[in-house]
Amino acid sequence: TNMPKPEFFDILGIGAFSFILIVSLVSLMTDSPIPEWVTVVLLIISIAGLIIDSLIVYFHLWKKK
Repeated sequence: TNMPKPEFFDILGIGAFSFILIVSLVSLMTDSPIPEWVTVVLLIISIAGLIIDSLIVYFHLWKKK
């Protein structure tokens, strides 16, 4: 069974949290239909998730090499 390690899927999380970060920033900077409190929550979640997933990928995938 050549299944990738769980840390590999954090790379996908980096992409997802980056997307949420971009959407929330664009929503805050423009007049968007998304309520501001939802945008702020998305912004906080995306920054936290991006930092956590990036650290996991760095320490478990790239630092081992």
